[in-house]
Amino acid sequence: MQQATQTLPEHPAPPASEGSGFLPTIDIPTYTPHQIKIIRGTYKAMATIGTQQLSLRRIAKELDVSPALIAYHFGTRDALIMETMRWALAGTVRRIARKVDCIKDARAAFSALMDGVFVGAQQSRDFHLIYLDLVQYSTREATFVELSDLLRDHIDGTYATVIRQGVEAGIFQVDNLTHAAKRARAVVEGSFIQWLQDKDWEQSYPALRDDCETALLKLFSP
Repeated sequence: MQQATQTLPEHPAPPASEGSGFLPTIDIPTYTPHQIKIIRGTYKAMATIGTQQLSLRRIAKELDVSPALIAYHFGTRDALIMETMRWALAGTVRRIARKVDCIKDARAAFSALMDGVFVGAQQSRDFHLIYLDLVQYSTREATFVELSDLLRDHIDGTYATVIRQGVEAGIFQVDNLTHAAKRARAVVEGSFIQWLQDKDWEQSYPALRDDCETALLKLFSP
């Protein structure tokens, strides 16, 4: 199977001045160029090799740097994994928020939300493989629970905002915004998990987005 070129999340920029600011921000330290190189390389390795299989030595080999250099910048393997996940989640949250922020038309906001979630087959695959690692880590390691909670709060908050716009415009009908947001995320995340197991994942990606959009519109239509 031909592999697509990987597209990594951009490093999150400082919060923009425009927008409604309906979501909290994820605190991201200011990284040095060396740290950014290590984080981006670690992200790629986590997506292609798997987090459980990575050691500082393995990461160093993938990046062609010394393990001592990685330890100097991040200390432990878990600290590096934590920062890499934080960096990736922040980029994803900000991208989705930028897509939907300040869009007043309810149907356009919903389409923008779908655009923010479905950004390309390889990028979606990489992110969700790492996201599944985060879910696993957060059930066992307390230090990772914060990231899992932040992502859930951000994504649920975005879905709730867009669904509320649809309710106010008369195109959606829901009894409880919180429950509706959780159901929307469940549809999308469940679809991604099934898609990850598809041997033709690159070819089936456009249909995945269409199916999710259709399912959500049907789910919340009056």
